[in-house]
Amino acid sequence: MRMPSISSSPIRVAPQQDRSARRLAGFLQAAAELFAAVGYEATTMQAIADRSDSSIGALYNYFPDKESVAATLRQQYSEDLQSRVKSLMVESNNLSAVRFADSFIDCITDFVQDRPAWLNLVAAPISLHRAKSARNALRSTIADAFRSKNPFLSPERALLAANVAVQIVKGMRTLWRETEAKSRDLVAAEFRKVLTSYLQEVLCERERAE
Repeated sequence: MRMPSISSSPIRVAPQQDRSARRLAGFLQAAAELFAAVGYEATTMQAIADRSDSSIGALYNYFPDKESVAATLRQQYSEDLQSRVKSLMVESNNLSAVRFADSFIDCITDFVQDRPAWLNLVAAPISLHRAKSARNALRSTIADAFRSKNPFLSPERALLAANVAVQIVKGMRTLWRETEAKSRDLVAAEFRKVLTSYLQEVLCERERAE
């Protein structure tokens, strides 16, 4: 089955007034709570409208379907995570490789805790059409952080390391979602060991030509 395809601007009408912006934010907050609590498949447009104390017609004024609501949240979350990684990049020169690895995984786990709907949304069967540069923005930001920590890394090597780090995080994300809440700290601790070991190698290496 093909995933529904969503344009880069899934909101039907961008809010022009504060009242409209607040209503849109209310819909997205209600949707995020439902996606986190019952999952993507079980969430309906009617449930989103009910949770936001609004009418289904008002919700459809902003979004044509549930996929567009989910795509909007995923886009917002991606931008939020990218911003957090950029903040870490500013601090990277003052951190050891071990501390940088700790801070990097703290950044990811804090994000997951702050955005509990994210784990269910990234597994949702939707496809958000974005430019290649937009899709690669997070990896490029991580690669820049690695190069700011280790200037001996070539752009290609840093991007490869960023891709590996993202895949490690994806593995943690999958296992985290499948693990009971009481055991998630153990999951994070194990992945911290893996990521710390890998980043120590990457961030301390010199150019291979040397």
